[in-house]
Amino acid sequence: MSAGNRSSDVPLEVLVAADELRNGEMVTARGLLTRLAGSGADAVKLIACRPGDYSVRPVRTTHTVSRPDSQVTAATDAAPLLTPALLEGLRPLLDGLRIVVAPYDIQSCLDLAGAAVDAWQVDEAMAANIPLLETLAGVATRVYFCTWGSTPREIDTARGILHGTELVFLHRVRSAPPSALLRDCAMIAHLCTLGHRVGWSEARPTRSHATLALAVGASVMQIPASTGDVEADAAAVRLGARIRNVRALADASRRALLGYNPDELDRVDDMRPGLVAARAVAAGTTLTRDMIAFKAPASGLSVEHLPIVVGRQARFDLRPDDPITFGLVR
Repeated sequence: MSAGNRSSDVPLEVLVAADELRNGEMVTARGLLTRLAGSGADAVKLIACRPGDYSVRPVRTTHTVSRPDSQVTAATDAAPLLTPALLEGLRPLLDGLRIVVAPYDIQSCLDLAGAAVDAWQVDEAMAANIPLLETLAGVATRVYFCTWGSTPREIDTARGILHGTELVFLHRVRSAPPSALLRDCAMIAHLCTLGHRVGWSEARPTRSHATLALAVGASVMQIPASTGDVEADAAAVRLGARIRNVRALADASRRALLGYNPDELDRVDDMRPGLVAARAVAAGTTLTRDMIAFKAPASGLSVEHLPIVVGRQARFDLRPDDPITFGLVR
Protein backbone atom coordinates (compact mmCIF):
# COMPACT_ATOMS: atom_id res chain seq x y z
CA MET A 1 0.00 0.00 0.00
CA SER A 2 1.66 3.23 -1.09
CA ALA A 3 1.33 6.39 0.93
CA GLY A 4 -0.42 8.13 -1.95
CA ASN A 5 -3.27 5.63 -1.87
CA ARG A 6 -3.91 5.72 1.86
CA SER A 7 -7.37 6.91 2.77
CA SER A 8 -5.75 8.94 5.55
CA ASP A 9 -4.18 11.22 2.95
CA VAL A 10 -7.39 12.59 1.46
CA PRO A 11 -10.78 13.63 2.83
CA LEU A 12 -13.79 11.41 2.31
CA GLU A 13 -15.82 12.41 -0.76
CA VAL A 14 -19.56 11.66 -0.70
CA LEU A 15 -21.69 11.38 -3.84
CA VAL A 16 -25.47 11.13 -3.60
CA ALA A 17 -27.20 9.22 -6.42
CA ALA A 18 -30.52 11.01 -6.85
CA ASP A 19 -32.17 8.15 -8.67
CA GLU A 20 -33.54 4.85 -7.50
CA LEU A 21 -34.91 1.79 -9.27
CA ARG A 22 -37.96 0.61 -7.36
CA ASN A 23 -40.68 -1.79 -8.57
CA GLY A 24 -39.24 -1.66 -12.07
CA GLU A 25 -39.47 2.13 -12.34
CA MET A 26 -36.99 4.94 -11.86
CA VAL A 27 -37.84 7.26 -8.99
CA THR A 28 -35.91 10.52 -9.08
CA ALA A 29 -35.60 12.15 -5.69
CA ARG A 30 -36.74 15.54 -6.97
CA GLY A 31 -37.89 16.65 -3.55
CA LEU A 32 -34.43 15.96 -2.14
CA LEU A 33 -32.46 17.87 -4.76
CA THR A 34 -33.21 21.26 -3.22
CA ARG A 35 -32.36 19.89 0.25
CA LEU A 36 -29.03 18.26 -0.57
CA ALA A 37 -27.02 21.46 -0.01
CA GLY A 38 -27.13 21.00 3.76
CA SER A 39 -26.73 17.22 3.79
CA GLY A 40 -22.95 17.13 3.98
CA ALA A 41 -22.63 15.61 0.48
CA ASP A 42 -20.03 16.79 -2.04
CA ALA A 43 -21.84 15.96 -5.27
CA VAL A 44 -25.11 14.70 -6.71
CA LYS A 45 -25.30 12.11 -9.50
CA LEU A 46 -28.06 12.03 -12.13
CA ILE A 47 -28.78 9.67 -15.02
CA ALA A 48 -28.92 11.08 -18.55
CA CYS A 49 -30.54 9.12 -21.37
CA ARG A 50 -32.51 10.06 -24.43
CA PRO A 51 -35.69 7.99 -24.81
CA GLY A 52 -35.02 4.88 -26.85
CA ASP A 53 -31.28 5.51 -27.20
CA TYR A 54 -30.17 2.94 -24.64
CA SER A 55 -29.96 0.44 -27.50
CA VAL A 56 -26.73 2.05 -28.73
CA ARG A 57 -24.31 -0.87 -28.85
CA PRO A 58 -22.18 -2.31 -27.44
CA VAL A 59 -23.67 -2.36 -23.97
CA ARG A 60 -23.49 -4.84 -21.12
CA THR A 61 -25.95 -7.69 -21.65
CA THR A 62 -27.36 -10.33 -19.37
CA HIS A 63 -25.44 -13.58 -19.19
CA THR A 64 -28.42 -15.62 -20.37
CA VAL A 65 -29.70 -13.72 -23.39
CA SER A 66 -28.10 -11.30 -25.82
CA ARG A 67 -30.15 -8.24 -25.02
CA PRO A 68 -29.81 -5.24 -22.70
CA ASP A 69 -30.51 -5.89 -19.05
CA SER A 70 -34.23 -5.40 -18.43
CA GLN A 71 -33.75 -3.50 -15.16
CA VAL A 72 -31.31 -1.06 -16.75
CA THR A 73 -33.70 -0.59 -19.66
CA ALA A 74 -36.52 0.20 -17.24
CA ALA A 75 -34.31 2.64 -15.36
CA THR A 76 -33.20 4.55 -18.42
CA ASP A 77 -36.64 4.58 -20.03
CA ALA A 78 -38.05 6.20 -16.89
CA ALA A 79 -35.15 8.59 -16.27
CA PRO A 80 -36.05 12.28 -16.71
CA LEU A 81 -34.52 13.94 -19.75
CA LEU A 82 -31.64 16.12 -18.60
CA THR A 83 -31.06 19.29 -20.59
CA PRO A 84 -28.45 22.05 -20.27
CA ALA A 85 -31.21 24.44 -19.15
CA LEU A 86 -32.33 22.03 -16.41
CA LEU A 87 -28.79 21.65 -15.09
CA GLU A 88 -28.17 25.40 -15.16
CA GLY A 89 -31.34 25.95 -13.16
CA LEU A 90 -30.38 23.24 -10.71
CA ARG A 91 -26.89 24.54 -9.93
CA PRO A 92 -27.86 27.54 -7.73
CA LEU A 93 -30.23 25.31 -5.75
CA LEU A 94 -27.38 22.92 -4.93
CA ASP A 95 -25.31 25.70 -3.36
CA GLY A 96 -21.88 24.47 -4.41
CA LEU A 97 -22.50 20.74 -4.73
CA ARG A 98 -20.90 19.29 -7.85
CA ILE A 99 -23.10 17.78 -10.55
CA VAL A 100 -22.15 14.31 -11.80
CA VAL A 101 -23.94 12.96 -14.88
CA ALA A 102 -24.13 9.26 -15.79
CA PRO A 103 -24.89 9.08 -19.54
CA TYR A 104 -26.47 6.00 -21.04
CA ASP A 105 -26.07 7.04 -24.66
CA ILE A 106 -23.62 9.03 -26.76
CA GLN A 107 -26.00 11.82 -27.69
CA SER A 108 -26.56 12.67 -24.03
CA CYS A 109 -22.82 13.25 -23.69
CA LEU A 110 -22.79 15.55 -26.68
CA ASP A 111 -25.95 17.41 -25.59
CA LEU A 112 -24.58 18.11 -22.10
CA ALA A 113 -20.91 18.61 -22.99
CA GLY A 114 -21.21 22.39 -22.70
CA ALA A 115 -23.56 22.37 -19.73
CA ALA A 116 -22.89 22.68 -16.01
CA VAL A 117 -21.44 19.17 -15.61
CA ASP A 118 -18.58 18.94 -13.14
CA ALA A 119 -17.89 15.24 -13.66
CA TRP A 120 -19.24 12.21 -15.48
CA GLN A 121 -19.95 8.68 -14.32
CA VAL A 122 -19.78 5.41 -16.22
CA ASP A 123 -22.36 3.17 -14.57
CA GLU A 124 -21.82 -0.59 -14.50
CA ALA A 125 -24.10 -1.19 -17.48
CA MET A 126 -21.95 1.11 -19.64
CA ALA A 127 -18.51 -0.19 -18.66
CA ALA A 128 -18.10 -2.09 -21.96
CA ASN A 129 -19.57 0.64 -24.19
CA ILE A 130 -16.36 1.64 -25.96
CA PRO A 131 -17.95 4.36 -28.16
CA LEU A 132 -19.41 5.96 -25.04
CA LEU A 133 -16.03 5.90 -23.28
CA GLU A 134 -14.37 7.44 -26.33
CA THR A 135 -16.98 10.20 -26.37
CA LEU A 136 -16.42 10.89 -22.67
CA ALA A 137 -12.67 11.06 -23.26
CA GLY A 138 -13.31 14.07 -25.49
CA VAL A 139 -15.61 16.00 -23.13
CA ALA A 140 -14.74 14.99 -19.55
CA THR A 141 -12.04 16.12 -17.16
CA ARG A 142 -13.15 13.84 -14.28
CA VAL A 143 -14.81 10.43 -14.64
CA TYR A 144 -16.16 8.04 -12.01
CA PHE A 145 -15.93 4.52 -13.45
CA CYS A 146 -18.05 1.81 -11.80
CA THR A 147 -16.09 -1.43 -11.86
CA TRP A 148 -18.47 -3.98 -10.34
CA GLY A 149 -18.92 -6.80 -12.88
CA SER A 150 -16.06 -5.54 -15.04
CA THR A 151 -13.22 -7.81 -16.09
CA PRO A 152 -9.56 -6.77 -15.68
CA ARG A 153 -9.42 -6.28 -19.44
CA GLU A 154 -12.38 -3.87 -19.36
CA ILE A 155 -10.79 -1.91 -16.54
CA ASP A 156 -7.48 -1.69 -18.42
CA THR A 157 -9.32 -0.62 -21.57
CA ALA A 158 -11.14 2.13 -19.68
CA ARG A 159 -7.87 3.34 -18.17
CA GLY A 160 -6.35 3.54 -21.64
CA ILE A 161 -9.27 5.40 -23.21
CA LEU A 162 -9.79 7.76 -20.25
CA HIS A 163 -6.10 8.32 -19.53
CA GLY A 164 -6.47 12.06 -20.08
CA THR A 165 -9.12 12.41 -17.38
CA GLU A 166 -9.00 12.32 -13.60
CA LEU A 167 -10.26 8.76 -13.27
CA VAL A 168 -11.92 7.55 -10.05
CA PHE A 169 -12.95 3.91 -9.59
CA LEU A 170 -16.18 3.07 -7.77
CA HIS A 171 -16.82 -0.55 -6.80
CA ARG A 172 -20.11 -1.82 -5.43
CA VAL A 173 -20.03 -3.65 -2.10
CA ARG A 174 -22.58 -6.30 -1.16
CA SER A 175 -23.66 -8.14 1.96
CA ALA A 176 -24.96 -11.39 0.49
CA PRO A 177 -23.59 -13.96 0.29
CA PRO A 178 -21.39 -13.22 3.33
CA SER A 179 -18.21 -13.75 1.32
CA ALA A 180 -19.25 -11.12 -1.23
CA LEU A 181 -18.39 -8.19 1.03
CA LEU A 182 -14.87 -9.51 1.53
CA ARG A 183 -14.42 -10.16 -2.20
CA ASP A 184 -15.63 -6.67 -3.07
CA CYS A 185 -13.31 -5.07 -0.54
CA ALA A 186 -10.44 -7.16 -1.89
CA MET A 187 -11.25 -5.70 -5.31
CA ILE A 188 -11.17 -2.17 -3.86
CA ALA A 189 -7.76 -2.93 -2.35
CA HIS A 190 -6.54 -4.09 -5.78
CA LEU A 191 -7.89 -0.98 -7.48
CA CYS A 192 -5.97 1.16 -4.97
CA THR A 193 -2.73 -0.23 -6.42
CA LEU A 194 -3.49 1.15 -9.90
CA GLY A 195 -2.71 4.75 -9.02
CA HIS A 196 -6.24 6.20 -9.08
CA ARG A 197 -8.55 7.39 -6.35
CA VAL A 198 -10.95 4.60 -5.36
CA GLY A 199 -14.35 4.45 -3.67
CA TRP A 200 -17.40 2.30 -3.16
CA SER A 201 -21.10 2.46 -3.93
CA GLU A 202 -23.88 1.04 -1.81
CA ALA A 203 -27.51 0.22 -2.46
CA ARG A 204 -28.24 -0.31 1.25
CA PRO A 205 -25.47 1.39 3.22
CA THR A 206 -24.26 -0.36 6.36
CA ARG A 207 -21.50 0.32 8.85
CA SER A 208 -19.69 -2.89 7.93
CA HIS A 209 -19.50 -1.81 4.27
CA ALA A 210 -17.96 1.52 5.19
CA THR A 211 -15.57 0.09 7.77
CA LEU A 212 -14.06 -2.49 5.43
CA ALA A 213 -13.95 -0.17 2.41
CA LEU A 214 -12.18 2.55 4.39
CA ALA A 215 -9.77 0.02 5.85
CA VAL A 216 -8.55 -1.10 2.42
CA GLY A 217 -8.05 2.43 1.10
CA ALA A 218 -11.33 3.76 -0.29
CA SER A 219 -11.88 7.52 0.04
CA VAL A 220 -15.01 8.07 -2.09
CA MET A 221 -18.52 6.89 -1.20
CA GLN A 222 -21.69 6.89 -3.30
CA ILE A 223 -25.03 6.38 -1.56
CA PRO A 224 -28.58 6.51 -2.88
CA ALA A 225 -30.87 9.44 -2.07
CA SER A 226 -33.66 7.03 -1.33
CA THR A 227 -36.93 8.66 -0.29
CA GLY A 228 -39.07 5.53 -0.18
CA ASP A 229 -42.39 6.49 1.36
CA VAL A 230 -40.83 9.21 3.54
CA GLU A 231 -41.64 12.89 3.02
CA ALA A 232 -38.77 14.84 1.45
CA ASP A 233 -37.82 16.84 4.56
CA ALA A 234 -37.65 13.70 6.70
CA ALA A 235 -35.68 11.91 3.97
CA ALA A 236 -33.19 14.79 3.88
CA VAL A 237 -32.69 14.56 7.65
CA ARG A 238 -32.14 10.80 7.37
CA LEU A 239 -29.67 11.25 4.51
CA GLY A 240 -27.75 13.93 6.41
CA ALA A 241 -27.46 11.69 9.48
CA ARG A 242 -26.17 8.83 7.33
CA ILE A 243 -23.51 11.08 5.75
CA ARG A 244 -22.42 12.45 9.13
CA ASN A 245 -22.07 8.92 10.48
CA VAL A 246 -19.86 7.74 7.65
CA ARG A 247 -17.74 10.91 7.82
CA ALA A 248 -17.22 10.33 11.55
CA LEU A 249 -16.24 6.73 10.80
CA ALA A 250 -13.79 7.92 8.13
CA ASP A 251 -12.24 10.43 10.53
CA ALA A 252 -11.83 7.77 13.20
CA SER A 253 -10.22 5.41 10.68
CA ARG A 254 -7.92 8.17 9.51
CA ARG A 255 -6.73 8.95 13.03
CA ALA A 256 -5.91 5.28 13.54
CA LEU A 257 -4.05 4.99 10.23
CA LEU A 258 -1.94 8.07 10.89
CA GLY A 259 -0.43 6.33 13.92
CA TYR A 260 1.26 3.74 11.71
CA ASN A 261 3.64 3.96 8.77
CA PRO A 262 2.89 2.37 5.35
CA ASP A 263 5.49 -0.37 5.77
CA GLU A 264 3.76 -1.58 8.92
CA LEU A 265 0.33 -1.43 7.28
CA ASP A 266 1.60 -3.62 4.45
CA ARG A 267 2.25 -6.34 7.03
CA VAL A 268 -1.36 -6.38 8.17
CA ASP A 269 -2.98 -9.22 6.25
CA ASP A 270 -5.40 -11.93 7.27
CA MET A 271 -3.50 -12.51 10.53
CA ARG A 272 -4.05 -10.11 13.40
CA PRO A 273 -0.80 -8.26 14.25
CA GLY A 274 0.32 -7.53 17.78
CA LEU A 275 2.81 -5.28 19.57
CA VAL A 276 6.43 -6.44 19.85
CA ALA A 277 9.71 -4.80 20.79
CA ALA A 278 11.34 -3.25 17.74
CA ARG A 279 14.81 -3.55 19.33
CA ALA A 280 16.47 -4.42 22.62
CA VAL A 281 14.99 -2.38 25.50
CA ALA A 282 16.44 -2.29 29.00
CA ALA A 283 14.22 -2.70 32.05
CA GLY A 284 13.03 0.64 33.38
CA THR A 285 13.15 2.34 29.97
CA THR A 286 10.17 4.50 29.04
CA LEU A 287 8.78 3.09 25.79
CA THR A 288 8.62 5.39 22.78
CA ARG A 289 6.91 4.80 19.45
CA ASP A 290 10.12 3.78 17.65
CA MET A 291 10.71 1.02 20.21
CA ILE A 292 7.48 -0.75 19.23
CA ALA A 293 6.69 -2.66 16.05
CA PHE A 294 3.85 -4.84 14.73
CA LYS A 295 4.17 -8.53 14.04
CA ALA A 296 1.68 -11.20 12.99
CA PRO A 297 0.38 -13.51 14.23
CA ALA A 298 -0.26 -11.61 17.44
CA SER A 299 1.00 -13.04 20.70
CA GLY A 300 1.09 -9.72 22.52
CA LEU A 301 -1.28 -6.79 22.82
CA SER A 302 -3.29 -5.91 19.71
CA VAL A 303 -2.33 -2.80 17.73
CA GLU A 304 -5.18 -0.67 19.11
CA HIS A 305 -3.37 -0.71 22.48
CA LEU A 306 -0.42 1.21 21.03
CA PRO A 307 -1.43 4.60 22.54
CA ILE A 308 -1.70 2.97 25.97
CA VAL A 309 1.73 1.31 25.81
CA VAL A 310 3.71 4.34 24.58
CA GLY A 311 4.98 6.27 27.60
CA ARG A 312 4.96 3.31 29.99
CA GLN A 313 8.10 1.71 31.43
CA ALA A 314 9.39 -1.76 30.62
CA ARG A 315 9.33 -3.99 33.71
CA PHE A 316 11.92 -6.38 32.26
CA ASP A 317 14.60 -6.44 29.59
CA LEU A 318 13.05 -6.88 26.14
CA ARG A 319 14.70 -8.52 23.16
CA PRO A 320 13.80 -7.68 19.55
CA ASP A 321 10.41 -9.22 18.60
CA ASP A 322 9.50 -9.97 22.24
CA PRO A 323 5.69 -9.67 22.56
CA ILE A 324 4.56 -6.71 24.63
CA THR A 325 1.86 -7.47 27.19
CA PHE A 326 0.42 -5.57 30.12
CA GLY A 327 2.56 -7.75 32.40
CA LEU A 328 5.73 -6.39 30.78
CA VAL A 329 4.96 -2.67 31.17
CA ARG A 330 3.97 -0.44 34.08
